[in-house]
Amino acid sequence: MTQLNGLAQATALLIISLPFLASGCVATQDWVQTWVKEQIFPVEKRVSETEAGMTKMGGRVSGLEGRVETMANQIANLDSRLNQTNAKADQALENLQRLRVERKLVLDMKQGAFFTSNSTILSNQAKKEIDAFVSDVSGDGGGTGGLLFVVAGHTDNAGSEKYNYELARIRAENAGSYLAKQKQINPAQLIVMSYGESVPVADNHTDAGRAKNRRIEILVYRDAVTVGSAQQATPAR
Repeated sequence: MTQLNGLAQATALLIISLPFLASGCVATQDWVQTWVKEQIFPVEKRVSETEAGMTKMGGRVSGLEGRVETMANQIANLDSRLNQTNAKADQALENLQRLRVERKLVLDMKQGAFFTSNSTILSNQAKKEIDAFVSDVSGDGGGTGGLLFVVAGHTDNAGSEKYNYELARIRAENAGSYLAKQKQINPAQLIVMSYGESVPVADNHTDAGRAKNRRIEILVYRDAVTVGSAQQATPAR
């Protein structure tokens, strides 16, 4: 601003001096033109640079607004997905609370050498016990259509925790596969999980205790609402 005021003052002085300079030579006119250019051109350059800077800043602001809008949309989508997840979790919890344990089968070393140490092979004895178990369950309720089978794998504490988790998972999957393929249980009615060494039922310091801990548990759940409805529909005798 100070420089512009100085330029104005110099221009005024030039206007006052023009009558005197008009009678001068061509060299004086050239000097005046040169002087004017030297004073005005830098100002025009700074004005152009300022305008360019403002244009560039405007582009940055527009880009920032676009990013903010995109982030807002992403947050809205995340909120929607979280709400859907919460609704599904609530529904799953409600369904779980309606279930009650119908029967339970435990396969371990005590019941026919189900698993030897580090083995994942389902023994013939274990298969026979599963066959008898499913037959009993089917006879109780007229089939297995409305049942949920939970197959849980367990190990002793020999080996690392990670290894035992994977070992129990494979054992449970083998039992679940047998239920699906050989006993025609709908895979949608099967839940397979691993507890590894985390839920022992006996002392891991003894051979007998470790043998009991190497086990598969098959739990059968029935919908309590369905059971209650069936009981209400049964006529009194």
